[in-house]
Amino acid sequence: MSNTYPKKAAAAGEVRISENVIRSIAGVSAKEIEGVADLASVRTTLLRTEPPVSVQVVRDTVEITVRLVLKNGCRLTGVAEQVQQKIKENVQSMTGVIVSKVHVIAADIMFEE
Repeated sequence: MSNTYPKKAAAAGEVRISENVIRSIAGVSAKEIEGVADLASVRTTLLRTEPPVSVQVVRDTVEITVRLVLKNGCRLTGVAEQVQQKIKENVQSMTGVIVSKVHVIAADIMFEE
């Protein structure tokens, strides 16, 4: 995580939004969409795991990447588009930070028995 946070101008000064807050909002937003079973962590090495949601600050905007476990039988592109829209709307309305991009990665599919 970088020390650069997206900023929002306020009358009394400056407001900084933690990347953790943006990650939390994005994760909860993604899980609200029908067809999303869970968020997916990615193991990069034996001891290191990347979180399912990553945030990259680009100037005063953010790019969000979310890795999902999707439910079997759902239309993947439709679910991905809904996730993108929901994350962008929720992050922008709750924090005031502009979301420039939301990348959705279908990391796995959950087959129910």
